[in-house]
Amino acid sequence: MASPEILNKAAASFAFETSSLEFISNSTNEVFRFTKKDEAYILRITEKSHAYVGKIKAEVDWVNYLVQNGVRASLPIRTIDNQLTALYQEDGKCFIATAFHMASGRFFDKNEPKLWGTSIFKQWGEIMGKMHMLSKSYIPLETKRDEWRNSEIKNPHLQGKYYALLEKLKSLETRIMNLPREGDSYGLIHNDFHPYNFHIDGELITVFDFDDSIYGWFSLDIAIAATHAVWWGAPMDDRQSKNEFTTKFLNEFLEGYFKYNHLSDYWIKQIPFFMDYRNICSFFWWLSSWDGDESKFSDFQRSAIAYAVKLIETGQSFDGCEIVLD
Repeated sequence: MASPEILNKAAASFAFETSSLEFISNSTNEVFRFTKKDEAYILRITEKSHAYVGKIKAEVDWVNYLVQNGVRASLPIRTIDNQLTALYQEDGKCFIATAFHMASGRFFDKNEPKLWGTSIFKQWGEIMGKMHMLSKSYIPLETKRDEWRNSEIKNPHLQGKYYALLEKLKSLETRIMNLPREGDSYGLIHNDFHPYNFHIDGELITVFDFDDSIYGWFSLDIAIAATHAVWWGAPMDDRQSKNEFTTKFLNEFLEGYFKYNHLSDYWIKQIPFFMDYRNICSFFWWLSSWDGDESKFSDFQRSAIAYAVKLIETGQSFDGCEIVLD
């Protein structure tokens, strides 16, 4: 946790009053809202080693480039000494501060037509297509964002049914590692462009939270969007409805995407596979460091694990992934 002293330093760096700070969340980073001259901003505090500073600089430089070239994204703001990051040391720990304009609007609502549906899906696709197009021309800083790599999960508690999940993850990652990494299909991607990482304001979408950005496959980026659209936006929970929704979503999303970027038929056909991968990855957000105590799982988690194992044992993909794209 960032101490009051760290927050005071951040306020001085970005020239705002600490009294305006409002805590938002604390997961990978500590996130706050603040105001300056009646405008809202986001402050992000990241506790990492000093060696990680370059990675964050690479992230905000990328976002800055996107905004300069017409992508609606939360623009980073500079410190009083014209830097995009500020670095503080305290008790042997390193804290990296970044700040962004707060995106106007609100999150999606699948029950509100203006906040979920064809126009949103197409614009979502347009933004991602433009981002992938710009990825091809972007010249990165000396320190680049990481490349995609396979997971390194060595939890000894993953036995029995949990081992089935791990084996599924490993088998998909083995296939992914053998995929070509070509300029027309691979580049700097958001890697987490889901519905809670953009705001909708009227007919406009603004994307944010680029801290998971990596060099990866454009099809993977699309698949991540589609997977989360199914999780949170499908009208019904049965498998058939989710598959039908996925087909509709991707047809409309890709219509927008193709306005700015082209993918070959081969890479379009990989999207359901990458969706399957994103689904299996979701279990390891909480299984990778699990201590073996099943009582710590929620009813939802127990049910999700049982269903996933059943799908794996019967050779089926996850809901929404059982589609064929032409």
